[in-house]
Amino acid sequence: MTPLEIPFSTARQLFDCVSPLNTMWDTGRYIFRGQPDATYKLTPSVCRRGAGSFAYGSARRTFDTSSNGQVSFELDILKKFLDGCDKSGLIVPGYTEHLKNKFHNEINSFMSAHIPWPPASLYEIMAVAQHYDVPTRLLDWTERALVACYFAASSANLEVDTNMPRIAIWALDTSQAKHWETVKVIRTPGGTSKNQAAQSGLFTTHNVKDYSFTDSYQVEALEEVQEIYYKTGAYHPLIKVTMPVSEAPDLLNLCARFGVDGSTLFPGFHGVAKSVKDWANVEVGVRMSQSARDDANADSYDPDFY
Repeated sequence: MTPLEIPFSTARQLFDCVSPLNTMWDTGRYIFRGQPDATYKLTPSVCRRGAGSFAYGSARRTFDTSSNGQVSFELDILKKFLDGCDKSGLIVPGYTEHLKNKFHNEINSFMSAHIPWPPASLYEIMAVAQHYDVPTRLLDWTERALVACYFAASSANLEVDTNMPRIAIWALDTSQAKHWETVKVIRTPGGTSKNQAAQSGLFTTHNVKDYSFTDSYQVEALEEVQEIYYKTGAYHPLIKVTMPVSEAPDLLNLCARFGVDGSTLFPGFHGVAKSVKDWANVEVGVRMSQSARDDANADSYDPDFY
């Protein structure tokens, strides 16, 4: 099975669709994710390969493609993050003396044949790392569709030709997630990150159960994991709603009218600064959209018609 895709032409149409007042969300327990390009797959950042991916071109990524190598790579990233936090005197939720000892003296013990990777003991640490743009096996989701709309629209490149790819809002039914074996839904405590709490954030992750030095590890994009389609309480367990990137400024405006903007989703000076940048991007996007409409009207003008 594949996701249900619903294309829209305007921000208002998409906004009305994902609104919690829409009865289509009454069946199931949906979470939402916004992406600035509808062609992007639901693949965790640390698992991506190719140009633009993390550590692309390094010998580690080029020659070590096994499942064991992939998990070892993820562990090294977390260790670098935690060591840096130690040097900076930063407290990381969930990082105990026991875990610190394991990272420095028994790091391979995380790859247990009896416990899938990643273990629950690292969820909070991974969540903090994820919120500071450190690549992890987690995918960000939210329980509020308007938050997903904001992230899709604010991440879109508004200074591009209007024929560029569409933005997307994904909706995943998690009502039967406890029966999934490959995909895990993770809800860390609200105190893990003030951003996570403000965004009603949660995560999904892909479990790794077997470790080998000789296999070729290929993580599935979440939309390719068939168990989410068969173990579900909704008729459409995975939905992708799309619209043109040129409508992103209007979508940002709609979100802001409902109190969803950078200043509310990122509490603090950083969030306020982000809201100012969003405002500037909206101004650019509105100007370019108007210019595109003017060009279209000029092209359609026929002086012999009048």
